[in-house]
Amino acid sequence: MNVLAPVGTPIANTAPDSNGPRELALRYTGSAAEYFRIWIVNVCLTLLTLGIFSAWAKVRKKRYFYSHVVLDGTPFQYLGQPIPILKGRLIAVAVLGVWYFATHIMVELMPIVLIAAFILAPWVLVRSAAFNARYSAFRNMTFHFGGTYWSAVKVLYGWAIVTLFTFGLAFAWWQQRIRRYMVNRSGYGGASGEFAARGGQFFKIYFIAGLATSVGVGVAIGLAAGIGFSRFDKSSFVVVIMIVTYSVYVIAYAFVRARITNLVWNNSQLGPLRFQSSLKARALLGLYVTNAVAILVSAGLLIPWATIRTQKYRVEQFAVSIDGNLAYFEGSGASTVQAAGAEVGDLMDFDLSI
Repeated sequence: MNVLAPVGTPIANTAPDSNGPRELALRYTGSAAEYFRIWIVNVCLTLLTLGIFSAWAKVRKKRYFYSHVVLDGTPFQYLGQPIPILKGRLIAVAVLGVWYFATHIMVELMPIVLIAAFILAPWVLVRSAAFNARYSAFRNMTFHFGGTYWSAVKVLYGWAIVTLFTFGLAFAWWQQRIRRYMVNRSGYGGASGEFAARGGQFFKIYFIAGLATSVGVGVAIGLAAGIGFSRFDKSSFVVVIMIVTYSVYVIAYAFVRARITNLVWNNSQLGPLRFQSSLKARALLGLYVTNAVAILVSAGLLIPWATIRTQKYRVEQFAVSIDGNLAYFEGSGASTVQAAGAEVGDLMDFDLSI
């Protein structure tokens, strides 16, 4: 969860209480009916303005989501403004247009575009994280992200090379390094994040998911092959295999999503704050399936309902404890961060969340 807000009056740093850690109350107060009104206006105005209103739509949506996550009686804040986001979005659309042109029209430009993407990826990661942090807030203080371009280059491409040379076996360690980088470079009120999860823990999750997926698909294909040829024509048989494969993928995705999210949050801390995530793969899978069915049946009108129930579940399975009090955090100077990196990351579906 990324959260940020305006800088407030510095608060004196205080030592942790001697009474031990206590859990802070965390609530999600959003409702599908409320969000539907915001969503439908956003969709209509975005269509009527040929996408220009999308920047205002993003701000309205984020402000609603942030303000309905309440920690210790205080809601989070989103401070982003539409105009900078619109400028960043125009740049992102231009980048996407160049990518499409090079991949569909003038493919001879592809090597140049790939080199440019290789150079830009660390910048997108850093600027996106910095923008999301700078314009998220709690108790009138913004979060911050202290990553630099060259530090991101080392994280993104150092272990990427190792992953290539090990034919993907080091992928889990690469992911662990990226998550550690994101947490350790994030901060709030003078405190920096700390990350303790190990690469081996990531590997265990990916290994189980990969093994289960391979076995599941293999067994399904074997059974289908054993009985399918006598009952289905070739095209129907292919459709059955695709449905089975996609179903196994969704199950594996829910498992990995739940386990990785829990692993990252349960091994992260911020000053005196500790986090506990207890997402369940089965519950996430149920959300994904029922949400997809509801959206299809309603021709998209139940998107707000699906969004709210997913966010509510995630918040309900999350806990924050503190060994001391929130006065430990003190304000720091604010700085303006350009939105282009964040918008490029959104368009390219670049997952920067921890």
